[in-house]
Amino acid sequence: MKKDIILKEISQKDFDRDYFVKLINSNSIIREFIINELITNSNIMIYYHCYYVVNDASKKAPSLYYKYWNKFIKLLDYDNSYYRNIGLTLIANLVEVDEENRLSLIWSKYLEHINDEKFITGECCINNIRIILKTRADMIDEVVNILLNFEKVWNYTEKQIALLEYSVLNIFDDLFFRGDYTDEVVCFIKKRASSISPKTRKKAKQLIKKYKI
Repeated sequence: MKKDIILKEISQKDFDRDYFVKLINSNSIIREFIINELITNSNIMIYYHCYYVVNDASKKAPSLYYKYWNKFIKLLDYDNSYYRNIGLTLIANLVEVDEENRLSLIWSKYLEHINDEKFITGECCINNIRIILKTRADMIDEVVNILLNFEKVWNYTEKQIALLEYSVLNIFDDLFFRGDYTDEVVCFIKKRASSISPKTRKKAKQLIKKYKI
């Protein structure tokens, strides 16, 4: 398939996402092309659709994308928050094949985005940290300590923080009964049962019932 045809098709609102996922996972030349367009193309309909494809494809076959790790890391410094979100997500997808432990070299930079200037990126970071912790148990204590002391980290509005706490509760749900911080997590959960966010409040009450706390 010619490159101009690929760009025309992938820019369409109803493009065949599954087709392109299969295509880039089976064709290294087109894979290289799509990743380049993801990073360099200024047309949001192209670069964001390329991201959708690479995100799905890298979940299915992360080893094919590990070679692009450094390119994805650079996205964390982009002024455009969409690109920071993309970088955070794609890096998380690759952690399970990070045999060289590259994550440890950029972990501090990654964690900074918990308090990104854009609320949506802060939320994206927390959601992807949840994915990372499924592979990197050695990072659990550090993350839990940060999230338990979020008031010292976040510069968002009260409403935004309440929304972010839903994502935090998802992480605590994954980690419940693990580590030496169960009492602190229980306290956190109970307090969120009266959150101003209905979504967070509902999640907290579910956890209280689930763990009988």
